[in-house]
Amino acid sequence: MPLYFFAISANGHRTADDLGVHLDSPDDVRKAVSWTLPAIAMEEKQRGDRSYIASVRDERGQVVYTATLTFTDSWH
Repeated sequence: MPLYFFAISANGHRTADDLGVHLDSPDDVRKAVSWTLPAIAMEEKQRGDRSYIASVRDERGQVVYTATLTFTDSWH
């Protein structure tokens, strides 16, 4: 089972996974990111425009997947 490493940038703050996670397929990588970015956005206390970026590397260190979630909110 391939090992993938996730790095998340949330509003300029970057965290990187040094342990990695085993996932069966590239589609499982996409699903993991698709769940993770919105979950991070829901926990943020910051308001207004926000951006969340996931970058996933394989065992060779090559970026194999990226995704961006942009969230904008405002009171009227």
